[in-house]
Amino acid sequence: MRIHLYFFLLLFINCQSQTVNNNSMSQKSEIQFEDNYHYSYSLTENNFLVIDTQDKMDKVYSIIHKKNGGQRLAPIPTVNDEETFIIIKPSLKNANDVSVEKVTFSNETLYIKVKEFNNPNVDAKNRKSPNIILKLLKKIPAKKIITQY
Repeated sequence: MRIHLYFFLLLFINCQSQTVNNNSMSQKSEIQFEDNYHYSYSLTENNFLVIDTQDKMDKVYSIIHKKNGGQRLAPIPTVNDEETFIIIKPSLKNANDVSVEKVTFSNETLYIKVKEFNNPNVDAKNRKSPNIILKLLKKIPAKKIITQY
């Protein structure tokens, strides 16, 4: 009887620890987003930039407007309390561009799932990381961004 009780307790404790692990994984929430544009030139010195003020947005778009070469100027988005804009620079491996598949958030870290593809609008030999402006449809206090392939 004691042996059965012992195994039951071990099984119970083991199941409890699995439940805790599953709960910690489910705290990663999916974020709705819009992939605004891919730029072939640098918009930030870092691998990512969280645009949380209108001043930062204006500086980014001043670079875009200078590089635009006399074409029609892109409208400058407004930074507000309901959305988050970010710039990411995913590295290219076997293709010339990436598409953003999924964005999730957990513990002040934004996880961005990308998939490589060959964009016909970009030189096939190009391996320069695109600067991608994403609009997250939720205010996110991201401190770190991880790009996943």
